[in-house]
Amino acid sequence: MVHWRFRGLHRTPPAFWRAGMIAGLAMAAACGLDSPSAGPEPSSSTEPVATFPDGHAVRLEIARTPEEHARGYMFRQKVGRREGMLFLFDQEDFHSFWMKNCLVSLDLIWLSGDLQVVYFESDVPPCRHDPCPGYAPMRKARYVLEVRGGTAGKAGLRVGDFIQVKGVDLGTLVPSGGPASVQNPNRLRRWFKES
Repeated sequence: MVHWRFRGLHRTPPAFWRAGMIAGLAMAAACGLDSPSAGPEPSSSTEPVATFPDGHAVRLEIARTPEEHARGYMFRQKVGRREGMLFLFDQEDFHSFWMKNCLVSLDLIWLSGDLQVVYFESDVPPCRHDPCPGYAPMRKARYVLEVRGGTAGKAGLRVGDFIQVKGVDLGTLVPSGGPASVQNPNRLRRWFKES
């Protein structure tokens, strides 16, 4: 029990103070204040959302352009458990990714044109030293979904599962030859030096 100094005496706080503190802590925990990275649940029907087979939903940021592909989750201090980024490409290919300048672990999930999981890498760690390893699927993919590290495992995701995506125009094309879709990480490195 915490003792309080009151008028020079050590006293236990009155019972109503203790009850108020306990109620406040309980409300903070119920509201998610103890885990700020959790983020609110996706709510709007027009908001881009991806839903895993187990029902876990994540709000999506959309990466359509080569610049958005190259930036991804670089320099982010955290990725909430209900946050994700969907990379849209104009064609199925072996889209390669790396973790240069990423500060958090991510799950990388490669999806076919019909949103079937063709490959994924779990808990990919940030790259702290050059050269950074590249991560590529074993089969061609049209889209790549990045989520907080450990999400795929918690959702029980497997190759062959389908991810449901709402609120995204998947027909939007991305110019080919973008820096994130190349197999050569040096090309991406050159792109950032020129920016």
